[in-house]
Amino acid sequence: MPLLTLLEAFLFQRDLALATQLAAPVLPLPGRIAKCDIAIGSVDDASGISRLLNEHFDKDTVQTTTTPEWIVSTFTESKAIWIVAKDTGGTVRACISSFESIAPYPNSITKCGQNISLVKPWGLVDWFCVHPLWRGKGLASRLLKLLDYITYRVGRKAHVFLKEGCPLPLPQIPIYSTVLKCRKAGTARVSKMREGTGLAIYDYHCKERATGLPMVRVEGLQDYRDLDAWEEALDTELPPCWVFVNGSSIVDSRKGWRSDSLVSMYAFRWIPGKWFSKKPHSDII
Repeated sequence: MPLLTLLEAFLFQRDLALATQLAAPVLPLPGRIAKCDIAIGSVDDASGISRLLNEHFDKDTVQTTTTPEWIVSTFTESKAIWIVAKDTGGTVRACISSFESIAPYPNSITKCGQNISLVKPWGLVDWFCVHPLWRGKGLASRLLKLLDYITYRVGRKAHVFLKEGCPLPLPQIPIYSTVLKCRKAGTARVSKMREGTGLAIYDYHCKERATGLPMVRVEGLQDYRDLDAWEEALDTELPPCWVFVNGSSIVDSRKGWRSDSLVSMYAFRWIPGKWFSKKPHSDII
């Protein structure tokens, strides 16, 4: 979204809105890219998607730990739309997904006259991965274009995109950025994540390579009232793990919290208006 458009909407304190000045996406031209067929993914692609992500989505110190069963569950639980690129042998070489998402800010696009009886207008772009040997061949661009076309046609017209580490180059402008905080938590007396802990947990589906500890995001606190009980729950209600919270969250520095990576949120086909630079809904970051 052009910087001037974002700043104008912010200066005039406008409500969040669809970027209606952007042209509707068109169906990408048919044909193979880098000897790959690109199409909407299905549950039959779950094993191939999981294998690609576990082998090539990770960073030096982090190992992705998706499973075919979890990929299958995203189709129903998150209304996921997957786009995959498969080579001539049927192996998944690239993928990208759109998960149904909550609105990042209170005045949702649902108030802009959109019919959402069947499809919510918000999506979160995630799990964008291209096999190293297939990068730089146009696959990434084609995946994005087809995802944009499909989601727009079904009514999911506004997307959130999260970028860890260095922000995207100009002219892309982050709507919101935060430096996550993290620490080791949990106890060996607990063997797995479970319900009823009083903590809002979001699984990153990855683990630390050196220790094998899973990595999860936890909804943090915005005041000190329940801080002691919350910190105690992190240490007694979870299995051994790394927990991450938004940089704005209140934490007890004596518990070993440290700053981690920068995470930036970008808007695709929507304009934040007066919410520019404001912390989004906790389900997102």
